[in-house]
Amino acid sequence: MNINFKEEVLKRKEEIIKDLSNLIKINSELTTFDPNRVEAPFGEGNKEALDFMLNLGKKDGFKTLNVDNYAGHIEYGDSKDFVGIIGHLDVVPAGSGWTYPPYGAEIHDNKMYGRGTEDDKGPTMAAYYALKILKKLNVPLTKRVKLILGSDEESGWRCVNHYFSKHPETPVSGFIPDADFPLIYAEKGIVRINIEGTFDQSKLISFTGGLRDNMVPDNAKAILVNDKELLNNFKKYLNDNNINGKYEVVDNNLVLSVDGISAHGSTPELGSNAIDLLNNFLIENNIKNELTTTIDKYLSNETRGSKLKINYTDAEMGDLTVNLGVLESKLNEFKLVLNIRYPNGVVFEELFDKIKTLFNDYKVSYNHHQKLLYNDPNSELVSKLMKVYQKHTNDQDAKPITIGGGTFARAMPNVVAFGPHFPGKPSFIHQKDEYIDIDDFILATIIYTESLYELAK
Repeated sequence: MNINFKEEVLKRKEEIIKDLSNLIKINSELTTFDPNRVEAPFGEGNKEALDFMLNLGKKDGFKTLNVDNYAGHIEYGDSKDFVGIIGHLDVVPAGSGWTYPPYGAEIHDNKMYGRGTEDDKGPTMAAYYALKILKKLNVPLTKRVKLILGSDEESGWRCVNHYFSKHPETPVSGFIPDADFPLIYAEKGIVRINIEGTFDQSKLISFTGGLRDNMVPDNAKAILVNDKELLNNFKKYLNDNNINGKYEVVDNNLVLSVDGISAHGSTPELGSNAIDLLNNFLIENNIKNELTTTIDKYLSNETRGSKLKINYTDAEMGDLTVNLGVLESKLNEFKLVLNIRYPNGVVFEELFDKIKTLFNDYKVSYNHHQKLLYNDPNSELVSKLMKVYQKHTNDQDAKPITIGGGTFARAMPNVVAFGPHFPGKPSFIHQKDEYIDIDDFILATIIYTESLYELAK
């Protein structure tokens, strides 16, 4: 068929933007996970976002399925072979300091601002409209298409694990609209490491920071025994280092907080870790105990694992990275949560053993381990998608890439991560003021529509 995919998307531009706006306005940050809360295991907002997309599919005449409010799918066609797409509707916490409301979906300078605009509600909506357009045009397809909708990607993948336990189908091909263009053929391994211990509270009462391990902490707070000299030193520290912070005396305790700069946990060097910033001050002022010295000796002020003696660089996939994402403390107990991303050439078991040996006086554990993903960059799937990308961007020199981020491409075989972020454009994923450029969003929708046709025709 001779289809003008660009024209078909552009004629629906306002409709696509309206639907995305309504989806962004739903706050789908994970509240708590409770499998006994059968109507909303990940919280009301996550359920509302899933219902929104499934209702959209029903309205447009697709077959839809809600799998126990963990996940769902929107399906077109009846053939045995199918093309798979997975998007996610949950978002990381908005954090603070936004210029525009994080759930306002406001458009300024041709950019829609809001948590999830680029990660991952925007590209999920683009993939949905790709499917909708093919159905609307009644394009003959030889393969069924299934858009799977997750609601727990940012905090554990329990959504897709549950979904595939009930529906263990394998697609013949597909893509995940939750990363970068041109196309991603390999993703680093990802693991969450927990280090737990106790600390002396004679000077430091508590120390906390960060919201999720896959975000660079943009705030940290310490409560200390009140000390006038310490307060004066803190004011000087903020001024000398151009750091935003606050201080107050509460119940005769000194409460200090600093602001960092958030970034995605896969690129911690692009942020400024608030835990590091505050810990630096504490160490400089002789607030030393098991917690502060551990951070200083093994973690602070570097993101490549050299202090942990696990640093490694692969020529194809780049550096191993470490993000100190969360610090919790309760009474005299603390928990450090690290987000480690490792490239080809690293054996996870050896990496974990090194960390356990280093922290042999503490409790060390890991969870949410996603093994490294590697696809053949010269495969038929990669070639097809790259041709569509090159056609609509006129970038004939574009080559598939590797990333440190983790996508649902690991959740099912025969798929790769594909867009929506274009090369050379700024990204505010997992940061304040996340946005998607409207022109880029529409271009991604055009690329997804033709790509879906090429895979399913």
